[in-house]
Amino acid sequence: MSNNLLHESASSDALRLKALQSGFESRVEVNQRMLIDKMLARYSSDFVVCRELIQNSDDAKATSFHFEITCNDGSLSSSLEKDFHNKTITEIRAINNGLVFNETDWKRVAAIAEGNTNVESVGQFGVGFFSVFSFSEEPIITSGNEYMAFVWRDDNSLTTYRHELPFEQQSKLTSIILKMRTKYILHTETNLDFDSIIDINESPSGKSPNKKRQKKSTTPITTTNEIIPTINLAQLKAYFTKVLSFTKYINELIIKINQKTIFKVTKTRKPISSTKSNSQFKKNSIHNMLRLDSLNQTEQIFSIDHGPSIILNHISVDATLIIDENYHNHIRRILKKSLPPNVQIQLLYTPNNIVMTQQQRKSSKNDDLHMKILNSLIPLKFQNDEIYPSGLIFIGLGTHQTTGIGMHVYSHLIPTIERENLDLQDPYISKWNRELLLSVGQIARFVFDQLMVTNKQFDSILASYSFQPSVPNNEIGKKLILCELSYHTVYSFDRN
Repeated sequence: MSNNLLHESASSDALRLKALQSGFESRVEVNQRMLIDKMLARYSSDFVVCRELIQNSDDAKATSFHFEITCNDGSLSSSLEKDFHNKTITEIRAINNGLVFNETDWKRVAAIAEGNTNVESVGQFGVGFFSVFSFSEEPIITSGNEYMAFVWRDDNSLTTYRHELPFEQQSKLTSIILKMRTKYILHTETNLDFDSIIDINESPSGKSPNKKRQKKSTTPITTTNEIIPTINLAQLKAYFTKVLSFTKYINELIIKINQKTIFKVTKTRKPISSTKSNSQFKKNSIHNMLRLDSLNQTEQIFSIDHGPSIILNHISVDATLIIDENYHNHIRRILKKSLPPNVQIQLLYTPNNIVMTQQQRKSSKNDDLHMKILNSLIPLKFQNDEIYPSGLIFIGLGTHQTTGIGMHVYSHLIPTIERENLDLQDPYISKWNRELLLSVGQIARFVFDQLMVTNKQFDSILASYSFQPSVPNNEIGKKLILCELSYHTVYSFDRN
């Protein structure tokens, strides 16, 4: 029996050769509609379409992003949000002022799984744009002087048609036009519990209550038992505000309904004078994969038009890649592109004065909606006179992965395909992600030590550096905590 098995195994090359020479040839077919539908099932997180389109805009160096909603039964003359409550959404347009499409962009957007080869960009899988098909059956892209229409052929084969725009419609803007494939209802009233609508961070216990992780809001129609998805305007505003946390170029996000500006949030940066210790910040990462070259601190001011603003502290560390070529080749094989030669590690945390203000302030259900939206940016939770860390991991835009510390964290982390979790399974990708997390711990510890030297308000300072389990993956927080706590035992820093 074993000899026969060996014989069959040894003859596989011969079988393949014979098939190539005289076998019947048949091409492998792909049902594109089913493929896209199954991809959408993996891209089912909150506001995934907004996430992908805003990220693409930021990669294109846009400074402004407009999200324009059209309701078929809303008044064009009205500028009041309440007038659009429970109206049917017929079309959404996402418009940005970034670089218009070049020939490579047009080819790539029409191909599944051809990710952005730019090493600086977040996109890598080449499937994120196709999330727009959850809204629209046949989207249209206009950019510069041209446009592309996606059309279904034979129900399961997707075809694109590219054409020059009429002269009067040509511009330096890029627009994604999404005629809604199914009925969506716009909710603009905010009489519900606001905290349960916008708070997508973990609870103080470290768990994520189900009520705060609604994938899609729905409205039951009692007469037909039909479930109609909704877009909640308060939730959308809060998401757009959070999006600005670490955008590289975008500093303005606008929501329009029937051509009227309903919401505008902006981000501005104010430099903080560098201390001597910051200017001398030069370290290697724990396993010598990165050289941490410089540390810069700024204030980031988030402002809602005709409303309040909030200031958070921002730290950016420029790091140089120093990995060996053999390891880098493994990464290239997986990602189909290189790691960037220069990597940024950024932290966003709460100034002491805001921590103290929040401690003294009692929450009120009568608080201004926009102030609540801005407060949702704070990577801390204040409950029952206690302060709980509530930072999030950002991979481009935000994820639902918490950091376990009172800081939001951004870097060139490599996610799983749905972009909500860090990849800690693949041995090569995992090694890279863990090194970045350890580097975050190094930076947080360095900043902590500087604050301890210059500031005696320890309780307020400690709030951003306290720990609790990260969710859903507690290993993320463990990596950050490990480096902070091991300062005096294994990893030392030069404070001179």
